[in-house]
Amino acid sequence: MASQDPVFDTSFHLALLHPRHWLSWLALALLTLLAFLPVRLRDGLANGLAPLILRASPKQAYIANTNLDICFPDLDETQHQALLLKSVRVGLKTFMGFGELTWRSNRYLASRIRVTGWEHIATQQAQGRPLILVVPHTWAVDVIGRLFVLRGLPMCTMMKSPKDALFDWYINRERAKGGRVYERSVGIKPAIKAVRGGDNFFYLPDQDHGREASIFVPFFGHPKATLPALPKLVKLTGAKAVPIFASYDEEQGCYCLEIEPPFEPYPTSNLEEDVLRMNSMVEQQLGRRPEQYMWFLKIFETQPEGDRRQGLYENGIRRIRQGLPPEP
Repeated sequence: MASQDPVFDTSFHLALLHPRHWLSWLALALLTLLAFLPVRLRDGLANGLAPLILRASPKQAYIANTNLDICFPDLDETQHQALLLKSVRVGLKTFMGFGELTWRSNRYLASRIRVTGWEHIATQQAQGRPLILVVPHTWAVDVIGRLFVLRGLPMCTMMKSPKDALFDWYINRERAKGGRVYERSVGIKPAIKAVRGGDNFFYLPDQDHGREASIFVPFFGHPKATLPALPKLVKLTGAKAVPIFASYDEEQGCYCLEIEPPFEPYPTSNLEEDVLRMNSMVEQQLGRRPEQYMWFLKIFETQPEGDRRQGLYENGIRRIRQGLPPEP
């Protein structure tokens, strides 16, 4: 990391050629090949692989099923499983297309993205105001950053390093094209400085950062540990908070970005209401296209003291490891 601006180090190191990374290099080679396959052929391959991936990932399937039970309790079992399979299918299609961000031309990438609501961005640009993009964890989330770079808007974001050193290097190398990527452990101050300097900030509102950093605000009718940072960031930087939803259109074989009007007024004098407004927007977006979301994330991991769902993921995963059904 640089001493003046602690961004991710995206330079190549010889240690990445160590044999322990060879399987990861093979995966990157496959992504390169997939980037040049016709989209329909690649999507057809994902359709065939999705049921196999789901059956081969019982722990991730359990987490996703738990989240869907909480967020969509009115779905019957057939609808529930169909939604989960569709989400896995969409996830595979976007993952298998990730190599396009590396190897395909800017003109090609622009042709793969359909945008609605860009006028909300243009209005703030005309006023010289930076933006905080409020972006839930959908499978196509990385396309948002690339679109803004293609349209000449500087970006910055924060993320946690993946467990695989090679993918850490590769993913951050892609995300750093035209923007700054900060490791979450360095804190928020570098990002605030970047936004004050004119960068637009990529904000993920739905992660669970633990009890100490969060407040409990309803999400799909259930208390969720939510980071109350968005209204504070808006106040500190003078930026506008603009919700964006990224999705993959399976019928058209393209990415879609839906840009909503900025939160107004924001922030208000009520921090909890401001955070609830953010969660409610994500609810509305997922209500329209729930299959686009990364349901395997432990979004309800931290629960209020005394809540009966305390440890709801860990208990089920432990039973799966023991070869038992998730539910006692």
